Amino acid sequence: NTPILKNRIPFVILFLYFLNLCTAQSQTCPELDTIPELKGSVCFTSKAPLNYKAGDTTKIELFVRKFPAVQERKGSIWLIPGGPGESGASLYPLIGQFSKLFPNLDIFIPDHRGTGYSNKLCPQEEAIDSPSGMGLANDEWGSCFNYMYTNLDYVKSFTITNAAKDLSLLINSYSGSGERYIYGVSYGTQLVLRLLQLETVAFDAVLLDSLVPHQEDVAYDLSHRSLVTNNVGLSLLQNLDQRNSNEESLKTQLKAILERAKTDTAFAAELPKQDLAILLGMMLDLPAVRNTIPEIIKGLQADNFEPLQQAIQNVTSFYTGYGAAYPSATNSIPLTQVITASENNLRPEMTKAEVVQESEGLLFKSPLPNLIAENAMPTYSRDAYFGQTPNQMPPTLIINGTLDPKTHIEGAKKHYMLLAEKNPSVSFVKVQNAPHFIALFAPQAFNKVVSEFIKEGAIENQTVTEQSLMLD
Repeated sequence: NTPILKNRIPFVILFLYFLNLCTAQSQTCPELDTIPELKGSVCFTSKAPLNYKAGDTTKIELFVRKFPAVQERKGSIWLIPGGPGESGASLYPLIGQFSKLFPNLDIFIPDHRGTGYSNKLCPQEEAIDSPSGMGLANDEWGSCFNYMYTNLDYVKSFTITNAAKDLSLLINSYSGSGERYIYGVSYGTQLVLRLLQLETVAFDAVLLDSLVPHQEDVAYDLSHRSLVTNNVGLSLLQNLDQRNSNEESLKTQLKAILERAKTDTAFAAELPKQDLAILLGMMLDLPAVRNTIPEIIKGLQADNFEPLQQAIQNVTSFYTGYGAAYPSATNSIPLTQVITASENNLRPEMTKAEVVQESEGLLFKSPLPNLIAENAMPTYSRDAYFGQTPNQMPPTLIINGTLDPKTHIEGAKKHYMLLAEKNPSVSFVKVQNAPHFIALFAPQAFNKVVSEFIKEGAIENQTVTEQSLMLD
């Protein structure tokens, strides 16, 4: 396969340009001796431009962790985390899986600007040695807001495009010779596509896990997340009902329970304080938990709250446990809000009251629309790359779950079709009943499909299954 062309600038000139931009420095890796999967990794901190504009000499630091190939080296793969507030630590738990899948490749995992050990939007409050670590707590919010509004030029530099230029710089600086691949998940797919728009990096293939909807898709942007979550939840209930056709539908039962919670004070007092529909929406992300929803419904009908409490505990345990060993795993809420408000919320004028009104009566909800409504963070202006698609792409595999409550399968399919108009080498594979993040929740299907794609250089559009995702 022929990699995508670098761009219109001769490669030698481009390479020298990147060398001038990026000053790399090897360093001792954090947590190297305390976390088993990080042993043997090599870390770098690179100085990169705050803005990629002529005459701007301000620099930021970017952190990259490299896991050397476990067998004879033949190239490299870059794993791009989601977010936009997630650091590379969100992918560390999968390093063993990717090392087996790509034993001959060096694996690089960067921290996006604004996350992990890279420079933050609020340098003091989000520092690793701040009172609450990289997360914000108590009065840190006030001082963080103050810093951001007194350093607007700095904050407005934390754009998707600048993050893509960071990747371009790092990949061309560190990858070395041989094959070159890139994997992105969730927001990472958006960032990889922005990188491909730049036409400054060569790849042999691209892997997009849980492709986000196109930026101008008004049906599936982040302000519509509750509607997306509800749609997926109802699809799940319908699928489960087909296996229990003699009973009253799960949808009807759940609707009655949510109505009862509004009128029966004694019943409502036994429920968690958080909106039950939001709790149910969160369960859709975890297959083992979502499969207990019929049991939860049955329990609540009989005033048995234990199945619900157990499910909430399981959700909490997963999110507190996943990546808990990594101090840099904390999500950057300031970065998430800035990028979301600037580029990924197509209804910025929506109020919190309107969010409540729109979600009234939904059986499954997301907390996200309310969190992004009435944004108080600074925003930056959209640039020429907003809402565009790459003009040329190397062989690309898109893999999405049919029950993804975050990046809806129909939104992903519509985006795929737009990409395929210009790029016939793009393939779309659906994983039956899979939620968000295929590599994590459908690893066998992911490994099989990716292996075939890399080996053959292409794969037919298809739907695959994974035994652990079968609905009871």
